[in-house]
Amino acid sequence: MLFILLSWIYILTISSVIGISFNRLFKINKQHPSVTIFLGFFSITLLAAFYAIWFPINVYFQIIVIFLTIISFFVNKSLTISYALLLKQKIKNINVFNKILLACVSILILAQCASPPFVIDNESYYIQTIKWLNEYGYVKGLVNLHLFLGQTSGWHILQSAFNFSFLYDRFNDISGLALLLGNFYAINQLNLYTEKTDRSKVNLAIGLFPAFNIFLFQFISTPSPDIAIYVLALIVFHQFILCFNEYNRSTFMIILSLVLFMIFIKLTALPFCLLPIILFKRYYVFTRGIRLQTLGLTTLTILLILVKNIIITGNPLFPIKSLDIFQASWNLPENIQSYFSLYGKASTYNMLPENFEHASWVSRLKHWLLASGLHGVFNKAIVAILVLAPFVLMRFYNKKVYWLIYSLTVFSMLLLLTTSPQYRFFFPFIMLFGLLVLALLVFHKNTIRVILVLCTLLAAVPILFAINNQQVTNNKYHIVNSQFSTDYLVQPFGLSKYPSGYEVIEEGNLKFNSPTQMDFFWGTGNIPLPALNKEQLNYFKTHFKVVPQKHFNSLDDGFYSKALKK
Repeated sequence: MLFILLSWIYILTISSVIGISFNRLFKINKQHPSVTIFLGFFSITLLAAFYAIWFPINVYFQIIVIFLTIISFFVNKSLTISYALLLKQKIKNINVFNKILLACVSILILAQCASPPFVIDNESYYIQTIKWLNEYGYVKGLVNLHLFLGQTSGWHILQSAFNFSFLYDRFNDISGLALLLGNFYAINQLNLYTEKTDRSKVNLAIGLFPAFNIFLFQFISTPSPDIAIYVLALIVFHQFILCFNEYNRSTFMIILSLVLFMIFIKLTALPFCLLPIILFKRYYVFTRGIRLQTLGLTTLTILLILVKNIIITGNPLFPIKSLDIFQASWNLPENIQSYFSLYGKASTYNMLPENFEHASWVSRLKHWLLASGLHGVFNKAIVAILVLAPFVLMRFYNKKVYWLIYSLTVFSMLLLLTTSPQYRFFFPFIMLFGLLVLALLVFHKNTIRVILVLCTLLAAVPILFAINNQQVTNNKYHIVNSQFSTDYLVQPFGLSKYPSGYEVIEEGNLKFNSPTQMDFFWGTGNIPLPALNKEQLNYFKTHFKVVPQKHFNSLDDGFYSKALKK
């Protein structure tokens, strides 16, 4: 815990100073410290994404970041001091109960981050994605080695910039820091409501966000991009509601920047781009004056996403199939991409690929709705929201801005139903409407406090005690949660919950490392590069008649899929 805390202090310092420079560049007035830090995260992600085109994100990148931070501090010294005073004031204004709540949540987040990682995606590609970025930067055709490495997220790029692999091998906690920033932002809004500074319902709704810590805590011991999306969505929704009612140039630029950051993190966040577009059109008499800044930032972000995808996968729109004109020699073979596209879509509908292809939409929706575990719960929840939200909005939130957000929810769900309706992709909408409803039921100060204390205690239970999750998940890797131990008070648990044993296997011109103590088809854990599970290799050889090979002699020359002789 102590080591994580120290790393967070460094990350917050760097990101705050860089965020202040971003604010000055785009003429954004003083904002909540959490917003400034996220803008700093965005700036560093863009810088790291550009750097990784040619170089590994290692100690030299860290030196560049420190150098830029020092320059930024002296150039913006007065703004930095002003920011520090604002941060001090934000903390000072929080009442005693909310300060205790924030302190308890912070300690629990640190404890969860120090515990063994829980999310199985960490073992299949989070660790390895970040390791490739640290050691090589972007590698041409990396998707041919392991399918999931093609999903390199902006969040993993940021984590690779702040895991300090050249000093220590156990930092992997950027998602925990993001959740902490989200809680700080929410508690400030809650404080405005309970202290009667601003009694708007939206402040109460946003302020109740810590109630969702029960669910979110389980995912923060890994660099999960979903956590970043949830926290950023909360801030974007709030800022959008404020800006829609009264145009503010700074708020508009914040919304645009954070939405671009969300898209860089996950392409499934693409529907959120409608929010800044709506504001741009609604207030065109004002926004036309900043269209060059808007276009410049958007173009830069999109170009970096496209370049990243082209280098790693050969497909600028990966995992979406692109036009033939974008085909490259290191593209993933068509039959592999098509099969796993179908397999992934079928699994989200709780069906086998062969059944999914011939099923009607009614049958597919039935399987999706009746899925077991958390999937089924959240699938039913979003349907309930789509059906009941209009009645709630008409009665309690009958303003155009809320109807626009509801329309965005409908649009997003229709889009997801044709691609991949996983609950983690539409959870931001469940979260927002859940908070809006909760704000109608819980509005007295004492009741709010009881609810938040109860939720915090419930969130602490899985950290301290072993919980059997068999009733809420069919995933055998998520049945038992990760627990905290006093052994992690100073040093956190390692990056992987699996032992790091491996064997070296040679296939053609490629020697790769395969884990020996992992029964997970896609699993690679925290073993040296290049890592590939031999079970996956044998499956691809048998079913697709291909093996991954190096383009030339070095790993940084990239990979391609070599067809086997039939």
